Amino acid sequence: MSNKKKDSAEITLNERIEGSLNSFLARNKKAAIIVLAVVVIGLITLGIVTSVNNKNLQAQFNSIDLLETAYSELQVLGTEDEGYQAKYDELVAGLNDLAAKGNKYPSLKAQYLLGMIAFEKEEYQKALDSFIATYSNAGKNYLASLALTNAAVSAEELGNDSLALEYYTKVIDEFGLSAAEAPKALFGQARLQEKKGNLELAKATFQQLADQFPTSEFAKIATNRLAFL
Repeated sequence: MSNKKKDSAEITLNERIEGSLNSFLARNKKAAIIVLAVVVIGLITLGIVTSVNNKNLQAQFNSIDLLETAYSELQVLGTEDEGYQAKYDELVAGLNDLAAKGNKYPSLKAQYLLGMIAFEKEEYQKALDSFIATYSNAGKNYLASLALTNAAVSAEELGNDSLALEYYTKVIDEFGLSAAEAPKALFGQARLQEKKGNLELAKATFQQLADQFPTSEFAKIATNRLAFL
């Protein structure tokens, strides 16, 4: 086939394809418009939802900032000071409200602070429940290891040494020795092992604490315990 005939054939084929496409679009114009409208509406809705979610999350961060400030201010007041109870009630109500709004950081921090408040009130079961709720929802957030350590302390205050030992052990097993609470968790483990009469295991844990965290205040106590044991 000559180049001229070949070009003519290609043009004819292109015209046929274009004609078929135009015919298809003409026949399905209404459906195409509807599909396009649905896609556009979906994108707009997604944008609106994302924007609303971002605004809601920012509002939660603002809220936890204010609640943390209120918590700090409450620490310097005595329970008999004028206005203490009103501030306390307002703080707890705000924290409960925020804690119920999901598993983002502001809600987790609110739940954690509820545990701290309960612990300070010597309501140890309530504190334990709040700390475990924080740990369960925090994933790898630093609040998880912190809350689990405090849950162990709360369990000890309730006289449940077995549960406390379980939680201290979990801190090390799940978050490792890089966790900020690791020295405290090891010390808690060793104390409770000694208390249960597992002296060799207690000595090994005290030694691990002294070796891994030589500058920690817990390591100094561990060294003294090792000398005694």
